[in-house]
Amino acid sequence: MRFAVVLLLVLLQSACAYSKVGSDEWWFNRMQRDHRSQCNQLPAQLKVQCLERQNGSYEDYLKQQKNQQQQPTAPASELKNQ
Repeated sequence: MRFAVVLLLVLLQSACAYSKVGSDEWWFNRMQRDHRSQCNQLPAQLKVQCLERQNGSYEDYLKQQKNQQQQPTAPASELKNQ
């Protein structure tokens, strides 16, 4: 009985720990994994630099996206004049 309860708790915990398949977080994590895999194929010095760029979490990514959306952008007519 005790084993069954422990097993159930472990299964519930693992189900809650992972993002839902197909969600934005799931795609972000998959992209990060794929990129890390590509980084691991590089020479040692480049590999370290590449992996350092992949340290951000999904929450960091969302904060960065929110900050980019809040920054005012110049109208296209002003960009042409620059």
